[in-house]
Amino acid sequence: MTAQHILQLGQMLGLSCTELNANGDEQALPTTLITQALTDFGFTDELDVKLEEEIKQFWLRALPPVIVMDESAVIQFDLHLPIEFVTEDLIWEIRANQVVIETAEFTPIEWSLNGIYHLHDMEMQSYQISFEQPLAVGAYQFVILDQGSEEPLGESWIINPPATLTPTSAVTTITTTKALPTTEAVLSQLLTYTQPGLVVTVSTQLAQLQQQFNNDKAQTEFALTLKTIIAGAALQQTHLAQYLAAYTTDGLTASRQETQTVEWQDAHSDDYTFYLWLVVTANNALTGKSLLRDIDFAIDVANAGSFARWLLADYQLVHCQLVHCQLDNCQLDNVLASSTATGINSYQLRQDGYAAFRTLVDFTTMQSAGLVLNQPLSIMQQWLTIGDAGIWQNHEFNELLSIILLSCERHACACYYQTDAELPEALTAYLDARGVQQLSL
Repeated sequence: MTAQHILQLGQMLGLSCTELNANGDEQALPTTLITQALTDFGFTDELDVKLEEEIKQFWLRALPPVIVMDESAVIQFDLHLPIEFVTEDLIWEIRANQVVIETAEFTPIEWSLNGIYHLHDMEMQSYQISFEQPLAVGAYQFVILDQGSEEPLGESWIINPPATLTPTSAVTTITTTKALPTTEAVLSQLLTYTQPGLVVTVSTQLAQLQQQFNNDKAQTEFALTLKTIIAGAALQQTHLAQYLAAYTTDGLTASRQETQTVEWQDAHSDDYTFYLWLVVTANNALTGKSLLRDIDFAIDVANAGSFARWLLADYQLVHCQLVHCQLDNCQLDNVLASSTATGINSYQLRQDGYAAFRTLVDFTTMQSAGLVLNQPLSIMQQWLTIGDAGIWQNHEFNELLSIILLSCERHACACYYQTDAELPEALTAYLDARGVQQLSL
């Protein structure tokens, strides 16, 4: 593999593969340094094959994983399609909780051509599409369809964050807590909200409740309610239900990635449905932000089976630290920074529409009054130490911050950033304008 290929693959993963020399001219970093960084992300051999596959997947994906509207009513994106589709009248749909709320037709060839790529015997074309579509603050599914087909040509998530966060009550004191509830404690808290009158052991109560659930789900009225719950469940609720099903049936031997397969979901559908009903019912009965309250997510053997670690393990995010605090406050500490040489594969995380990151942030803001960005610059980039040298890894700052702001707005959770004299004035001004409040710890 040539040095140019190594450089290109590194850039695709967000690595800053160039630097300025003593004369102020840009030059490429040593290929050995870039190769080591790629190795830390799991790219250990056949880098030329990996690069070819990444480029292929980039062009085969019709839509970007995430589209941020960013304080405007304009939805703008690049659309990749085989040449036979570019003259067709296609359909775009915007969906909220699986329900179509906006739809229209468009013809790709009427828009600006961005580029062409030949994939074996197939020509792919890229068009820059934009249209005005006011949407309320929220997250929406965006789908491109061919006429008469139910199989999407492309799918994405539209993130429409608030221009400025709605002010919430200020938090003046932050007291961290290190308590990590066991899975049994988590289940106990869920059961408290669903069956408060039963005073028995968790295992006995779960068995009774699941037997009742199995009997009731055959009834027409309950079956309709259950169908509504499953269709409208939030992302963090579905992942938490999968986690609990994996814990009780497999002892957490099932990874998050495995639970997303059709085979696993078919084999565990009854357990998953039960726990999803349990989680949604408990959250609907919640009167305050206290459910699953105290979690310390750090590099600790005791936390190896935690929901957050399980959720993020596929994305090499297990080095970040998430701390819930007393007084209904939370600190999101170094969520995008690592104390080890291994950084976050934010490129891979993005390919899944930031599903794990969105779930983690929602899981936090849902139960906290405040969230602190301890190192705001780490949302932009982080330094990966490799031996005596290092390399910068860049993140999609606008996308990550938009996800955080949207989650805070939806769950009435304040958002703070730790003030630092070294923060660029432009960044502090931008955060202040978006309603992120300064906080000195």
